[in-house]
Amino acid sequence: MPPAAPSPDPYRDWADLPELPLAEVLRRLLPCIRSLYAFAGTCRPWRHLLRASAADLIRPRIPPLLLLCPDFRLVPFSPLVVPQSLSYPIPALAEGATLLSASRGHLILLRRGSFNSLHLVDALTGAERRALQLPSPHFPYHYAALTPSHLLLFHSMHAFFSLPFPEHPSPNNINARPDWTKHALPRAASIITTVIEFRGRVLGLTDRAQILEFHLGGAPSNQAARLLPTTGLPDATRFDRLQFGPHLVAAGDRLLLVLFMFEANLAPLVFRAPRVNKIGVYALDWARMMWEEVDNIGAYTLFVDIAGRSTVACVDVGNCGVEENRVYVGVPNSRAWRRPLPPGWEASPNVEGLGLNSRETMACRPLASPISVHPRLFF
Repeated sequence: MPPAAPSPDPYRDWADLPELPLAEVLRRLLPCIRSLYAFAGTCRPWRHLLRASAADLIRPRIPPLLLLCPDFRLVPFSPLVVPQSLSYPIPALAEGATLLSASRGHLILLRRGSFNSLHLVDALTGAERRALQLPSPHFPYHYAALTPSHLLLFHSMHAFFSLPFPEHPSPNNINARPDWTKHALPRAASIITTVIEFRGRVLGLTDRAQILEFHLGGAPSNQAARLLPTTGLPDATRFDRLQFGPHLVAAGDRLLLVLFMFEANLAPLVFRAPRVNKIGVYALDWARMMWEEVDNIGAYTLFVDIAGRSTVACVDVGNCGVEENRVYVGVPNSRAWRRPLPPGWEASPNVEGLGLNSRETMACRPLASPISVHPRLFF
């Protein structure tokens, strides 16, 4: 008699599945965040695959969640992302804190007074992840951002601080002084308002729509940021710099810039603040370092978050009810995205422009609402 065939092992090691079919499984779970967390919780190799696929596969195919304040609820764009809105257990430190930005799945909060500290809060759960002493309690910090390797903190047009992140040795000791490094900014640069990643590079944007590139890996402190000269943009007086600001975003292989344009040719006797009546979208031609205005961004959709100072480009999200080749704007003190508009949309003279009110923006609370966020798992 031939020997009996061994019975198959019912406990197969699913961690050894080939990457190609596993990536297809991951793709079919989109855009459900709960399913993606279950995928990541299966085993370490699956979690590593999700993290490695986040930039190209995960984040662009999930519309950002909206954090509404002061009721602190996370609202999805579609029930396919999250079945219903979620309560957000914001920590007590948010009372009296100022939001510097929403960056890489975190809210970066500045707390003054007797604390003089910087707090990093998980954007999905509200849990505090870091509490850090400021480099100096006297500087007027206006923006902060996370890169894959550093936390950047800006306080003027001339300098900024950096701190290795998340490798900080004492993450939970607020009394331990972090090893901040001070860097100089180019003299010609204006105020930094945005920091993003693009093709492995860390880029910054100023309120005058200038582009900078950051080199933090051992570069001298006076060479950590350099200005990238570009052409093709309208004069800085033609677009809003303070209320809504310019916004930089990576859309696949293209770097896009969103400008909120003022109406032109005002009558000389009309004494009123110019209104924003156009959304200008520009793509950068890297060969010529020239911005070119575009009226078609293909299958991409842009979500511009004014309160959180971030912009997200999504693609293939029609199943969530998102219109492609459109720009959605999140205005402070509103509870939803404004109606989608095509790139280059311009209001006619007898229409109230975009309906964006500068008073509405200036009157926002320290934690303005809404703030668009993605889970920290996707970074």
